[in-house]
Amino acid sequence: MKVIPFPCGPFANESERTAFEHLRSRIESSLGAGDDSWMLLTNLTWSVTHQFQADEIDMIAIGPPGVRVIEVKHWSRRWVDEHPDLVEQEADRVTNKARKIGTTSRKSVPDLGRVDGVILLTRESPGVRELAGRVVRGVRFCTLKEWREAVDFDAAPALRPQQIARTRWLLPSRSVRRMRSGTPRRGWPSPGLRWARWATCTGRPWTTRRSCTAT
Repeated sequence: MKVIPFPCGPFANESERTAFEHLRSRIESSLGAGDDSWMLLTNLTWSVTHQFQADEIDMIAIGPPGVRVIEVKHWSRRWVDEHPDLVEQEADRVTNKARKIGTTSRKSVPDLGRVDGVILLTRESPGVRELAGRVVRGVRFCTLKEWREAVDFDAAPALRPQQIARTRWLLPSRSVRRMRSGTPRRGWPSPGLRWARWATCTGRPWTTRRSCTAT
């Protein structure tokens, strides 16, 4: 099968684009003919309710192992070592985002397991590679080489294809609305394209679709 991208906004920088393209390429090249599809949601501006400040989430990977929140950073080893307080604050933010995503996702998939967050480092240097596997306040550092760990690719399957699709359906519907009257925001696929991807993942006929335009 394949990786289905759902860009919810434009990439903020080249690091985010690099991370997305790397994960998409590696996951697709590792999937067998009978494997279930994955979904990569990128650049979400998301809030549990409109009363709370929205979180900016770089990427959410949804696949058979479950859901993983991914924060993309272009940090160097020196910067990480010199700014431990800022790194811990960022790790706490990632954990908080993952907790919120997990809570909301379980409304659609009640038996969804724990949703963790990781920090994906895109800088490729010997120093950064030494950070691979470091855990700060419960959040693991992964380099591009550790993409399997970043998305928990080798974990036992926990979600069925229909659950993967339902999880993806719930999250953008709770994102901060930037689409009106069927007009997609920049970087977001058109409603027709989104439904084509939905049908590809779930196998549902087009006659069962309902409007997927955020309001």
